Amino acid sequence: MKLKKILATALMLGLATPAFCDTIGMVNYRQILENYSKAKSANSEIDDKASELQRFLLDKEKEFKKIESPIQKKNFEEATAKTFAAKQEAYAKFKEKKEIEIDTAIENAIKAVAIENKITTVVDYRVMYFGGVDITDKVVKKLNMSGTTAK
Repeated sequence: MKLKKILATALMLGLATPAFCDTIGMVNYRQILENYSKAKSANSEIDDKASELQRFLLDKEKEFKKIESPIQKKNFEEATAKTFAAKQEAYAKFKEKKEIEIDTAIENAIKAVAIENKITTVVDYRVMYFGGVDITDKVVKKLNMSGTTAK
């Protein structure tokens, strides 16, 4: 009983810090994406590639309407489907690569900001009801200052 009183008094005076007192940080991932310049440009590049796919299909549709022979139409459809599948696969790989680059940069920036601010745990703001330290702006600042990926 006496040990509890001593420990409680020491904690109140700030002389002892229990091991379970982690500093918890939180981030708004969506806000980071919206304000991270490289994420914006990556999304723009992804959108451009998607538009290219749509233009390809529209152009092929116009060409298809000009073909009169059923055999030529069938051959055209098969060739177009094969080409489109390859373009679609290239688009998916490009999109995945860009998303991984951005996610990795954001994750590295979150870790760096957490270490700089002596934060032991970082969670998404949606799981934090109260408390915690919002480091979203610091993460965005670090990302936009880095020029490349945050380390």
